[in-house]
Amino acid sequence: MSFTKQAAYEELRYRIITQQLAPGELLKDKDLMERYGIGRTPLREVFLELQNEGLIKRVPRAGTWVAPMDFHFLKQVTEIRIGLEGIAGELAAERISEQQLAELDSILETVKAHEADPKTNFEELLKYESAFHNVIYASTGNPQLEKLLRNYQSVGARFWHSLVFSREQMAEQFRSHRLMLAALKKRDKKTCKEITEEHIRNYAGMINDRIGPES
Repeated sequence: MSFTKQAAYEELRYRIITQQLAPGELLKDKDLMERYGIGRTPLREVFLELQNEGLIKRVPRAGTWVAPMDFHFLKQVTEIRIGLEGIAGELAAERISEQQLAELDSILETVKAHEADPKTNFEELLKYESAFHNVIYASTGNPQLEKLLRNYQSVGARFWHSLVFSREQMAEQFRSHRLMLAALKKRDKKTCKEITEEHIRNYAGMINDRIGPES
């Protein structure tokens, strides 16, 4: 099967986040090129994107590995992310387009159908959770903010899956997203800011429970 570069990136990112590829696991160029049907140059571009997101580590002439799980790094990123998510929420309420609102509607409708199916693998819903965030980030109209938050979200998704992943936890994420979409449609900047900040504060609490608030 042949993948586009974007599809290869998304599939490899998903495998790292869900720990199908374990922290510290060596990523072999030849194996990945065969798996995705892509050449060395697009694979290097995929690696660069994943490295920017903190999901892999690369050492010249040595190799490429899945990044280790560093909860202290995650805590630092999450503290920064709370404020940035609030800014993104306000900007999104002000700038989001009708097309982007329709994209969010479509994501949540797809999720609703999956949630109603008892055979659904809830790990698959991580893809829609990330997609929802990415539309919000794009809607801010601020490429620098979008890039930062996409990277932080990738790191957060990986650790969140490790810490608390369950059907109920995933369902709670999408309940929050439905409230966010309703506020976006009303162009309610205050509520959008509050929802996005609270979303990350709850996550920060889980991290503190894991490593301690003073670590």
